[in-house]
Amino acid sequence: MPGKILILDNVPTNRIVLKVKLSSAFYHVSQAATLNDAITQIRRDPPDLILVSAENSTDGGGIEQCRTLVRIRPSLPIPVVLLTSEMTRGLRISALSAGAEDILEKPVSDPEFFARLRAILRVREAAEDMRLRARTTRALGFSEAAAAQFDRQATLVIATQDPALGLRWRTLLKPLVPYALCMTSPAQALRRAHRGAAPDAFVIGVDPRHPEEGLRLLAEIRARSASRHCAVLVVIERPCDQSTVDAFDLGASAVMTHGFDPEEMALRLAAIIQQKRLRDRLDRSVRDGLEAAVTDPLTGLFNRRYALPQLRRMLARAGRDQRDMAVMVADLDHFKQVNDRYGHAGGDEVLKQVAHRMRTVLRPHDLLARIGGEEFLIALPGVATSEARRTAETLCDVIRRDPLPLKGQDRQVSVTLSIGLGMVSDLPRHLLEDVEVDAADLLLKAADRALYGAKETGRDQVTFRQSASRAASGLN
Repeated sequence: MPGKILILDNVPTNRIVLKVKLSSAFYHVSQAATLNDAITQIRRDPPDLILVSAENSTDGGGIEQCRTLVRIRPSLPIPVVLLTSEMTRGLRISALSAGAEDILEKPVSDPEFFARLRAILRVREAAEDMRLRARTTRALGFSEAAAAQFDRQATLVIATQDPALGLRWRTLLKPLVPYALCMTSPAQALRRAHRGAAPDAFVIGVDPRHPEEGLRLLAEIRARSASRHCAVLVVIERPCDQSTVDAFDLGASAVMTHGFDPEEMALRLAAIIQQKRLRDRLDRSVRDGLEAAVTDPLTGLFNRRYALPQLRRMLARAGRDQRDMAVMVADLDHFKQVNDRYGHAGGDEVLKQVAHRMRTVLRPHDLLARIGGEEFLIALPGVATSEARRTAETLCDVIRRDPLPLKGQDRQVSVTLSIGLGMVSDLPRHLLEDVEVDAADLLLKAADRALYGAKETGRDQVTFRQSASRAASGLN
C-alpha cells in the first residue's frame, strides 16, 4: 500500500539512505531537517507517517519533536515512528509516553521494517476510510453528530501458552491499567472468539521457538467477524525477525520484541485500544447513517427510499423462482381524527404501536415499510392468495382487537386498518418478463385500487381484486 512518508532527521546522509530504501518500496518520501520545516510540510500536504531520528540534536531532540508532531492533526492523527541507533528500555518508555506509534533500533532488517510500516499504514488507511464514510453520511443528512458518551471499561484477554507466565503478566499489569483483565490459553481464547464474546483487546504471548499456536490465535482473531476489529498486542519473549514479520502481516496492532515489560505494555495497550475505539465510533456513525437512510425514524420501519427498490428485487426473485407473491397497501382509518383529538404526539404514538403490532404478525423475511403518513407497504414473498388474505385479515384483527394506550396520557384509542391486496399471479406473464415494464408499480397500483375499494365499502377490511392486469392497461 504506497503511502506518503516524511523523514525528519538533521543528518543529511541518514535522510538519503532512508529515502532510497523507502523509495525502492514505492513509498512517496519527503524530507525535513528541522521541526519547523516538518510542520510546514505537514500543513501543506499531510503525510501518512512520520519517521523521526531519536538522535536529532535540534528542536529539543527526537522525543520532544515527537511530542510536538503527535499534536498536529490535520484530519486524523499522523503516526510517528522513532528510529534510534541505541535502544534502551528508558528510551522506549519515553517515546511511547510522548505518543510515538513505535520505536525501532537501527539497523532494522528490511522485512521487519516494512512489515511494521505496512501494519501502521493499514490501520491509518482503515480509519481514514471510515472517517470519510462517516463524513459522507453526515453530508447527505443521514446521520447527526453523536452525543458524547462515556466509554465503558475496556476488556483485555491475556493468552499465553504457559499459565504461570500469563498469571505473572496479569499480576504485574493490573495496577497500571483500568481494564478488566482475563487470563486464558490460546485455545480457550479461540473458543471465546468463536462464541462471539470478543474483548476490546488481546495480548498474545508468542514463544519464538514454537510460535505456531500464538500466531494461529492471531490469524483466527482476524478471520472472525466478532473479533476482527479487536486490538491485538503480540509479545515475543526473545527477538525473532520472522515471528515479528509474521505477526504484523497477520494483523497485529503492535508487537513488543523485547519481551514483557508492564509499563511498556500499559502504554502500548492504551494506544491500540484508543485506535480501536476511534474505529468503533466511526463505524457506528456510518452504520447509524446508513440505517437512517433507509429507516423511518418514528416507527423504525423501512421507509419508501428502501422499500420500493427492495420490492423490485423481491419481484425479480419471485419471477426467477416462479413463485407467487402478495403486495398490500394498508392505511389507518380516520387517522386525521386521531391527530385532531389527541394531538400529533398522540398520533405519533398510535403509528409506533401500530407498526409494532404489524411486525408481530409478519415473518422475518416479509417487507414492512411506512410509505406515507399513515400508509404502509407490505410484501409477502412465496405465498398463495388464500394465505395472503389470511395474513391481511390477521393484520386488521390485531389492530382492531385492543385499544392502544397513549404514553403520557391516561387514555386509550381504538383504530382500524383497511388493506388493499394484489398478487403477482394476477399480472400477465409477458408483463413480468418485459424489462421496460415496472411490475412493482403495477402491483402497487392494483393494491392501491383495492385499498380504495376497502375504504368505499366500509373500512376495517381487506379488499382483494384481480385488478393488476387492469392497472397495467390503464383501465378503471
